[in-house]
Amino acid sequence: MKFPMRIFGEIKGFNVEKISALTVDDISPFEFNGEILSMEYEGPYIDVDFVLEKVEPFLCESCSGHMDFIDHENWEIVRCVLIQGAWNCKKINPDNVLEAYK
Repeated sequence: MKFPMRIFGEIKGFNVEKISALTVDDISPFEFNGEILSMEYEGPYIDVDFVLEKVEPFLCESCSGHMDFIDHENWEIVRCVLIQGAWNCKKINPDNVLEAYK
């Protein structure tokens, strides 16, 4: 059986001074390669707001990115897009997931 939740996405364009303060505890389960903060998670449910709030202190207006939260049990996706340092989240139909990019 699949895990009930999958999350993936990436954020880029961090303020160098802010991002240098990151610790492993701050960003777990994220990975940071020096330019891009990425996340690929599959497991038990995680609160969507909790994940977004974890990276909020490190965001700036030049940051851009996205996070997709896939709920396998309820068959829904919450897509969050980072625009000018703020998250814009909406539910999209998993059966037409590519339509959201048109």
